[in-house]
Amino acid sequence: MGSDIRTARRIWSFVSGGLLYLSALGLAHTLASQYWPMSWQNLLGGSSSWTAQLGQALLIALLLYGFAWVWALFTVRPQRGHSRHPTTGWCLGGMGLAWLLALLVGVLEVSGKAGGYQPSLISLLLSSTVPPLWGALNGVAVMLAIVSAGRWSARQRRQRKARQSQLNSQLNSQMDSDLESTLDSRLERGLATARQGQAA
Repeated sequence: MGSDIRTARRIWSFVSGGLLYLSALGLAHTLASQYWPMSWQNLLGGSSSWTAQLGQALLIALLLYGFAWVWALFTVRPQRGHSRHPTTGWCLGGMGLAWLLALLVGVLEVSGKAGGYQPSLISLLLSSTVPPLWGALNGVAVMLAIVSAGRWSARQRRQRKARQSQLNSQLNSQMDSDLESTLDSRLERGLATARQGQAA
């Protein structure tokens, strides 16, 4: 029963990691396609400057990190009574497979375009709408979010286990002291009864 639950959790984490990455790519594409304020673009050197593209990529990656962290936390955290460790590795495996599929789709899309398609290196690395990488920072943000959520879950589990151990030791010491006081009182009553019997 326990091994079946562990296997199911691993499969779910793998599938969830893939869905997380694909959802993050869709969200990044939507955000990159939105209108960005002209004042913000001018502040960073114009809409076509590498600083504006970097600023947009960093902002999108930051939003994706928060989104992916919450998703990953619910995916990898140990379930009480069913598992002991976060399933971070399985979630990362699913994300890696989804990344390879997205890369393959991007390569096919690039190969299907006319020969004049030559995006700049900055756009190729940073833009969430340019295949085949679809924004390299997006994948890094999702991967870091999964790892961070897994470490946070493991730390929470260790702290909870330490608190439980401390509580158990306190309960055991309290039970020992209660048992000792009960035995002492019964022994005193027995001695008192024996003295009364001898006096009689």
